[in-house]
Amino acid sequence: MQCRAYLVADEKTRTAAVVDARFDWAPRILDALSREGLTLKYAIDTHTHADHLSGSERLRNLTSCKVVMSGATRSKVADTLARDDDEFELGGQSIRFLHTPGHTPDSMCVLAGNALLTGDTLFIGGSARTDFMGGSAASLFDSFRRLEALGGEIEIHPGHDYNGKHVSTIAEELRSNAAFRERDKAALVARLDVPGPLPNNMAEMLAFNTRAGLAESSIVQPREVNSLGVPGRDFTVVDVRYADEFAAGRMEGAYALPLPEVSLRVHELEKLKRPLLFVCKAGVRATIAMMAARKAGLNECLLLEGGMESWAAAKLPMTSDNGAPRVIAPAATGPSAACAAGGCAAPTVSAHSWSDWII
Repeated sequence: MQCRAYLVADEKTRTAAVVDARFDWAPRILDALSREGLTLKYAIDTHTHADHLSGSERLRNLTSCKVVMSGATRSKVADTLARDDDEFELGGQSIRFLHTPGHTPDSMCVLAGNALLTGDTLFIGGSARTDFMGGSAASLFDSFRRLEALGGEIEIHPGHDYNGKHVSTIAEELRSNAAFRERDKAALVARLDVPGPLPNNMAEMLAFNTRAGLAESSIVQPREVNSLGVPGRDFTVVDVRYADEFAAGRMEGAYALPLPEVSLRVHELEKLKRPLLFVCKAGVRATIAMMAARKAGLNECLLLEGGMESWAAAKLPMTSDNGAPRVIAPAATGPSAACAAGGCAAPTVSAHSWSDWII
């Protein structure tokens, strides 16, 4: 699954909004804002995500921007709720919100000039899942017709890229996207309302995205770890990656507790020296494990920013079971939370502005 986040900006006033930012991408987004001299006004989630941890609250903590979600959301994180056809000022421009339920009841699209950021409502060549989280294929059919009415020249910028294509148009999707061009509502319902496997860690993702509450003081940079003392004596490194990742390269003295086993073994953490520093490859699984530990009543929990990738990039010491220590990709993956058709790829950040300059 290739998640896509969009940074939309008014070039004259240097005012920006970010759409569907992931939690672990916050440093990259901050770098882009600084590099381009932008002030972040809004962090927008097109719906309550079940396939990644939202970065909106974290960006609010770091920039004082406002978190915006649909008026239909049950999330407690949003500062501002956008209703259908609401327009929010962004410098000398405005962005328009369209309520487009189907994937979830709170799904919405963001129209910025000629660019439609569709979140998980419409993909290039595919359609969203509607078989969980209150989804409805019948509602998605109606939302498709709403988008079609915007006009064929409107550009489509989806929340996920499953086929290597980053941008399309309404007209192109009407030609090539079988779900989008379907004119029989019952046929689309029959096609999409088929139960599939739920995404890994869905409950934890939803809990984080609807309540959140991870303070920046809980996030540790790689070069700050040394100040915690000696692992095992002064603190504990809790590595939640899979066994093959752990064996290939890890921090000295790390305690192995793969994420799928955390709920069954969380009691083991009570016996370990605190603070507990949670670590994974890039930070997502460690965040989920850390929140589970906090839910179980464990305090003094910390998160390594960027995981072992950032640790290795900082050229800090690692150990392994054999060979040169290295960070490898996880061997286990789960089903997509979003797409009903398409493939998978590694995540990247993208951006779009009205003046077509790329951040």
